[in-house]
Amino acid sequence: MTALAEPLRKSPPHKARRGNRRPKLLAPRLQTLFALPAGLLTQRVLRSLMQPLYRSRLYGSTLGKRSSGELAAVPTDTWPVDQRGALAMLDGEFRFGSDVLKNPKPLHNPLGATEAWRRQMASFAWLDALRCHGSAQARQFARHVVLAWFTDTAAYDSLTWSSDLLSARLRRCLMNSAFLETNTDALFRAHLLRPLNRQAEHLSRALPDGLNGAALLKASIALMLAGALLPPQGSKGGDKWLRKGGKLLDRELQAQILPDGGHVERSPAVMLDLLQHLLDLHHVLSLTGRKLPDQLIASIGNLACALKLVTHPDGGLALFNDSTEDESSAVIMTLMRAGATGAVERDLVQLPQTGFHRMAAGRSVLIADAGAPPPHGLDSHAHAGTLSFEFSHGTERLIVNCGAHPTAEEWRQVLRATAAHSALVVDDTNSSMLLPPNGPHGGGLALTPRSVVVRREQTEAGQWLDARHNGYEEPFGLTHRRRLFLTADGLELIGEETLSGRGGKSFALRFHLHPAVQVSMTQSSHAALLKLPAHGPSGGGGWRFRVQGGELSLADSIYLGQTGMVRRTQQLVVQGPIEDDTTQIKWALQKEGAKR
Repeated sequence: MTALAEPLRKSPPHKARRGNRRPKLLAPRLQTLFALPAGLLTQRVLRSLMQPLYRSRLYGSTLGKRSSGELAAVPTDTWPVDQRGALAMLDGEFRFGSDVLKNPKPLHNPLGATEAWRRQMASFAWLDALRCHGSAQARQFARHVVLAWFTDTAAYDSLTWSSDLLSARLRRCLMNSAFLETNTDALFRAHLLRPLNRQAEHLSRALPDGLNGAALLKASIALMLAGALLPPQGSKGGDKWLRKGGKLLDRELQAQILPDGGHVERSPAVMLDLLQHLLDLHHVLSLTGRKLPDQLIASIGNLACALKLVTHPDGGLALFNDSTEDESSAVIMTLMRAGATGAVERDLVQLPQTGFHRMAAGRSVLIADAGAPPPHGLDSHAHAGTLSFEFSHGTERLIVNCGAHPTAEEWRQVLRATAAHSALVVDDTNSSMLLPPNGPHGGGLALTPRSVVVRREQTEAGQWLDARHNGYEEPFGLTHRRRLFLTADGLELIGEETLSGRGGKSFALRFHLHPAVQVSMTQSSHAALLKLPAHGPSGGGGWRFRVQGGELSLADSIYLGQTGMVRRTQQLVVQGPIEDDTTQIKWALQKEGAKR
């Protein structure tokens, strides 16, 4: 390989921390809390102080009681979701992740409910599933559950009325109003609009309510949807909600959408979710004849371009930072609707500020995470996966990360580890320290790589990506450099891993394989054969993996690329000792039959 950049300077001798592990936090919740930005910390303290007032009858009486009038319009654009949960609900089984309750009562806090179950119930995500089921039975059941839930939660509750859940619930009730037949049933509408108006008024008063990042953007959108659709309450609601939501939206779009079009939290799943929220707002403002903010249209176009970069040819998302493949139909539909708004479309190969890179050649696509993790307070979705990558050929994924679990915290922590990514691990230590879970906002990361440097180059022979990070400098005095070369025909991917510095005992270079890939080791310990399914869209075919500089072995792995589905798979692991000053591993993945 030809060097792209000057050699890394050798690190001075480094005495590794005892046990070669990250330090233990003495009071993790307090330490992570006080590491938050001062403004966000102030907001969360203020929210705690306001709880006695919000629970008082006097405050409740100020939210209004109006329930007359009709929705200003009935939104028709909806998003496809997995409807399997709807079938169980129709049988009285409320299944959210691994938590299952049969005929729960009361709906907002039944006996045996976990906080994760209560949050899923309060978000009304199940309403989308029932709408996708689409039957008359699903409609009647949804109407019954919606009214029963609002009856149970007429009074303020700190969990169910928290602004992130309240805004999710408000949006789903409004965007699913055609399914609920809200405007065609006066009695149902009267019972529904009263709590929606009251909760929208509370949302208007409470925001930012300790939220930041994507959660605050989505809350501002929900408030604008309420202002555009709910019938006005005299001098309250309506334009006031639109103005406040619009100011928040403008401010947060400027702060959160990076110059390259990506989102500051660096999660493909968050980008998809945000883009759908923005498209909902565009749809509703258009339906009600309201002015479309220029920044809304620009943000839709920018996010759409960023989302395309982190989407595989099969139509699903790359598995970085709490992302799953998601429904390819949802991703494709989102990008199509974004294009229909008139937003500018561009095919990007890199997001320099967000930190994702894409190399495409022939039928092969490589997507790499070559960016520093987001700052604390915006890192609730962040994984310790710096310099990890995924590789697909045609519509078949070969090398993947392990994915994410939507609800189970024990799975989530495992999947955030560096070892759950196609990346290099030193002494079984994460490249960023995983902080313990801290409620719905997550624990985030600490001791992250402070420097992630990337260079790209394209020649007639192919494309280079040269990246390095110092996430292992603090515990071991090591810098990791990963160089990737994809040939012009896409039939060979060549990699070189370099650890520079002294410290640590051993490395493990992991390549997680998609469950559809069959793998077998050759007689030597330096090669393996990978075979795609013969019945797949790519029509089968084999790839040969070779390695130099470590011992190659085959190990078990897991794949959570489809939401909530835990599938067994395998991984190729290259292991070896860390030498003084410089340790180098070279590897190559070549399609069988490709001539060189």
